[in-house]
Amino acid sequence: MASQTIPQSFKDREFFPSFRGCSWEDVQDTETNRKHWCLLGDIIQADTFIRPRIVARDNQGNQFVVAFYPDNPNDMPRLLKNFKVGNTIAIFYAVAHQFLDGTTGVRVEDSDKIIPLNLGDTMKMNQDVIDYTPAEGHPPKCHACDETKASLDICSRCTLFRYCDKDCQTKAWKEKGHQKFCKVLKDKNIKYMNFLNYGHYNGSVTFT
Repeated sequence: MASQTIPQSFKDREFFPSFRGCSWEDVQDTETNRKHWCLLGDIIQADTFIRPRIVARDNQGNQFVVAFYPDNPNDMPRLLKNFKVGNTIAIFYAVAHQFLDGTTGVRVEDSDKIIPLNLGDTMKMNQDVIDYTPAEGHPPKCHACDETKASLDICSRCTLFRYCDKDCQTKAWKEKGHQKFCKVLKDKNIKYMNFLNYGHYNGSVTFT
């Protein structure tokens, strides 16, 4: 999959639609194989009785069901990691599905990820990645004091944010949310979600 040096905004509705913005399973979408898209939702209910099932709420307040039918049964431990209320479900290539009980939602077989942050924090994390990733040929900016310098220390954990010194790193850790975001962004899949070239499709995203 193609990546890009400039992060992709999760606010972009072309690539991050609401549930109502997703096509239905039986509707052919000519764009399907020409771009990546991802449905994000706050997990508001999580059940593992019989089959893992989530109720989520998207950024427009729409609720939808997510039912898991993994192609590979050995993938279940990954699916169930962080499977709890308050986290964010990210579903690539989501299409709307009507279940036998009359509810509507998304049937997931693969290409999903649970982010251990609520949706608001997930959006804030993405915005910080955008704001503090320097454009090509431009110097980086300190995540704490916003000072621009040619040489800044980089966070050794997430490798995305930079700091003037230890004091600035401590300030950002406590006051700018880096304590929450750093561990999440160490996950190569979540980091990759921020830099994927969503407009260039050359194969489906898969998570490990």
